[in-house]
Amino acid sequence: MRDVIETNRLKLRMLRMKDAQRVAGLCGDPAVARMIARAPLPYLPIAAEGWIMTLAARKPLGADFVYAVDLDGEGLIGAIGAHKVGETGFEAGYWFGRPYWGRGYATEALTAFLEAAGNLGPLQAGHFVDNPASGRVLEKTGFAYTGEVKPLFSLARGESVLSKRMRFAEAAGRGAGERAAVAA
Repeated sequence: MRDVIETNRLKLRMLRMKDAQRVAGLCGDPAVARMIARAPLPYLPIAAEGWIMTLAARKPLGADFVYAVDLDGEGLIGAIGAHKVGETGFEAGYWFGRPYWGRGYATEALTAFLEAAGNLGPLQAGHFVDNPASGRVLEKTGFAYTGEVKPLFSLARGESVLSKRMRFAEAAGRGAGERAAVAA
C-alpha cells in the first residue's frame, strides 16, 4: 500500500512517534476510548508510543496497514487501517477524536483506504452495539452485516461488549457508497 493517500479534505499517512501525544490526547477521551476495543483508560503517551512501534514493526510483515488521518490546519484527527486476521483476511478499523465526529471524515477516510487497499484479501469489521454511527459508516462504504453478534473485550470499559460483525466485498466499477456488500 502507498505511504500517503489523499482525499479532498484528508491526508492518510504513516503514523510517527511524534504523533503519540496527539493520539493519547484524542484516545484519552473516555467517549472515544470506550468505542475502541484495545484502547486503555487512561490512555497515556507511552501506550500510544507502544502502539505506533508495534504497527511499524508489523507493517513490513504485511500484518498491519494503519494510517494517521490528518485534516489540513488541524493535524492528526484519527487513525484508520486494517490488521491481519487469520491466514488471508484483514479486519478494518478506525477511530476519530470526538471533535471530528459527525462531519463525514470517517466515511471519507474509509472510502479512500478501501480504494487504496486493493487486494488485501477478505475484509471484515465490526462495531460495538452501542455505536450505531460506526455501523452507518461501514454500511456506506460497502460493508454488510453478517448476522453475527459476539462479545469483544473493551480495555477502556474493562468488560466484554457485544459487537456486530460485518463483511466487505467490492464490486468492480462501483463508487463509494455503492459497493456491493455480501454477507458470505
